[in-house]
Amino acid sequence: MIYRVALVSGLLLATLLGCSGGPFRFRILAYHVSATELPYTGGKIRVEVEATQGDRAEVKVYRKLGEQGVFQFTVRLHPVSAIDFEKRRWKGEVELPRNNTSEDQLYVLVISVRNKDEVDERLVEVIIRKPPTNNP
Repeated sequence: MIYRVALVSGLLLATLLGCSGGPFRFRILAYHVSATELPYTGGKIRVEVEATQGDRAEVKVYRKLGEQGVFQFTVRLHPVSAIDFEKRRWKGEVELPRNNTSEDQLYVLVISVRNKDEVDERLVEVIIRKPPTNNP
């Protein structure tokens, strides 16, 4: 009877840990983007990410260009030593260009951490405001 209870408890615990993303599953734990709105002049955005494990981290930047397609570039984040040895941390900067259009521009930042063949990602939207209008 004791063995059956231990077996059922063990299976239940393993199932709960697997479903909840327990301590053995690779994942992003936290991320921070310094700004989600910039003035028309554009500028730099600081990005930090923390994961349970990982080989590398990067930010892919996308902006739809209407019918012309998509503008895209990638920024690799730099590893940072973490006080907690059970976690991995990275940080870096993404520089977004000036907005010369008459409308706000929307950029999508995809923050990703890779661990061997696994990838975990988070999506952040950043708006670059339109330039001020000069009314006579």
